[in-house]
Amino acid sequence: MLRKLTLAAAALCVAGIAHAEPREMRYATAAPEATPWGKFLNETIADIHSRTDQLKVVPYFSSALGDEQTALRQTVRGRIDMSGQSGVATSLVAPSFELLSTAYLFENPEQSDCMFDNHIGPIFAEQMEGSGLVLLSWVEVGHSYTSSKEAIQKIEDIQGYKLRIPPTTATKFFYDELGANGVPMGVVDMVPALKTGQVNGITTSTVYGIAIGLPKLAPFTLVHHATHDVGTVTVSKKIWDQLGDEEKSALGVIDERVQELRVAIRGAETALLGQVAAAGAPVYELPAEEKARWKAAGERAAARLVEEIGGDAPEIWEKIQKAKASCS
Repeated sequence: MLRKLTLAAAALCVAGIAHAEPREMRYATAAPEATPWGKFLNETIADIHSRTDQLKVVPYFSSALGDEQTALRQTVRGRIDMSGQSGVATSLVAPSFELLSTAYLFENPEQSDCMFDNHIGPIFAEQMEGSGLVLLSWVEVGHSYTSSKEAIQKIEDIQGYKLRIPPTTATKFFYDELGANGVPMGVVDMVPALKTGQVNGITTSTVYGIAIGLPKLAPFTLVHHATHDVGTVTVSKKIWDQLGDEEKSALGVIDERVQELRVAIRGAETALLGQVAAAGAPVYELPAEEKARWKAAGERAAARLVEEIGGDAPEIWEKIQKAKASCS
């Protein structure tokens, strides 16, 4: 009898230990660890762990679990627990999210912040949840720029130019309107393509592009700020539904800290562009008259995109425009 009681007590003890083990959640990101995104993610994870001992969030940097598109699909399936990705990747599961990638949509970062903090989430949360994702927060990806092997200072310079562009219809339409030979591809493939001559320039986010050394391969830096990319932090709905209130509350710290990442990325943009210029590489900005031509191309591309997406795109585009007006 004593032996049975002892075994039963041991079993309960083991069960208690097993129950105390935190749930491991894999977080996929394309960002290298040694970037503002990597630093922010590590600090945020530490904050999550300080709020609950029920979760162990493990980051996988530099597309270790696949590129953004692959990781997001795996998050939808519940094979990856969490993912942080650009708006480009988010549009895979919420097609109308791509409308936020139209060129020169935002007048300034403050307007963008206002829109995302107060209006954009409710527009897309239901659509994303229906696709298997729970929207936690935003990721400041930053403004786009172009590194090229030859100088691009006006539309005529870009016409016919082989340029890597993000793999979205919004970007393709915009660069079509500019007359560029845009080659859509993910971030994993773009540097090899530049080295082999498949493309002669790359358009990507400013911090990411400079952080991975693009100006060394394509030294002409064009600061055009055509797009302001804001991505998403998502949790697989399959996983979210298994979490308790404490775990969900702890993950909320990601949204609480969203402004910190914005400040970090925008500061890094300025600092990195300054470093490129200081190193002697040519850094250009579009003159006002030329930028007006690019903006006109963006307006034409946006109209094409709304029609191309179809479905609820006209309705969502109207909501985005109302949000923009309220934040002007």
